[in-house]
Amino acid sequence: MATKSEGIQRLLQAEQRANAKVAEAKKKKQKRLKEAKEEAKKEILLFKNNQEVAFQDKMAKSQGFGDDYTAKINKEGQVEAAKLDQCLAQNQGKVVDWLLDLVSDIKPEVHRNYATTGFA
Repeated sequence: MATKSEGIQRLLQAEQRANAKVAEAKKKKQKRLKEAKEEAKKEILLFKNNQEVAFQDKMAKSQGFGDDYTAKINKEGQVEAAKLDQCLAQNQGKVVDWLLDLVSDIKPEVHRNYATTGFA
């Protein structure tokens, strides 16, 4: 009987050692998970900061481009206005004469929708 109880004692001790190893493995796993989370947070923060810097650079470049583009458009608009003013100065007399001819040349006609119905 003594051998049975010694065997049982050894089994209990082996079970306790196994439980201790499992508990230690769980602690190590939790520690590794916590470290991995911290490292991931650092990488995410670094990536986010890099993306923010790149975005700010693009915004600065695009706004600078916008200022140049606005100036270019304004200059083109002024050139076009000058061309229109020149064209107006050249053709103003012709247009006034043409309008006066149209207004003063009256040709009376019966309207095309007027139909004689014979009731008169």
